[in-house]
Amino acid sequence: MDDFVTCLVRGPASRYPRGYVWLLPAWFLILSGGVALIGERLDGQLPLWLGASEIGGLLLAMSTVVCVLLTARRVAFRADGTGILLGTRTIRKRRLKRRRAYLPWADVAQVTLVPRRYTVLADIVLGPTAVWVAPPSRRAQAALLFAALLWPFGVGRGTPALTMSRQRPPGYRVRICEMTAGQLRLALHELAPEAVPVRVVNSMSALRVVTPRSRRPGMLRPGWPPNSLGQPPSGQPPAPMRP
Repeated sequence: MDDFVTCLVRGPASRYPRGYVWLLPAWFLILSGGVALIGERLDGQLPLWLGASEIGGLLLAMSTVVCVLLTARRVAFRADGTGILLGTRTIRKRRLKRRRAYLPWADVAQVTLVPRRYTVLADIVLGPTAVWVAPPSRRAQAALLFAALLWPFGVGRGTPALTMSRQRPPGYRVRICEMTAGQLRLALHELAPEAVPVRVVNSMSALRVVTPRSRRPGMLRPGWPPNSLGQPPSGQPPAPMRP
């Protein structure tokens, strides 16, 4: 029996922030508007078939990129006897802190698995005594996406949606592929302590029933382990930071 489990995460959440995919249609509209504006400035000298082919090529490229992002698979879920590590590996140590989230089993209240089309939705709810990293505000997230829209190569990607916790209740949701809900439940059941239930429900409505109500969050701390194995050096969670 393995003492750890590694899973592939489907979609752009493991690499890009929430709402990043919606920038692609915006860029398409901006470029298409530029083509139409150039055709108007040329006083009809730009053939209609040429402008239509350019816009059609942009539409095809955007559709291809969106399909690739929505179906991308990356190793971004790891669990062992100490806890769960969310996020992808990176060689840039300065960005490791915000691109990973480490969840010790002591901070996890429950794990609920929901079979979905092509994926298994793993809903991880943190316990009432857990300290966690608060997600950025909607205003800050909108400002980041707007800056990325104007300057896509200079602003960066920001914090991945996978490592951005939800607020009510505090926790994370992960879309895992190439593994059934039953297989994942058995794997996590062998790793999680008895105090952490790992269950399978059949629908999102059933998930809302078994999910605890919202509560006040705890203190803030870095939600990542300082080493690549997903374990703190002393075997304990990182020390809390003062808010």
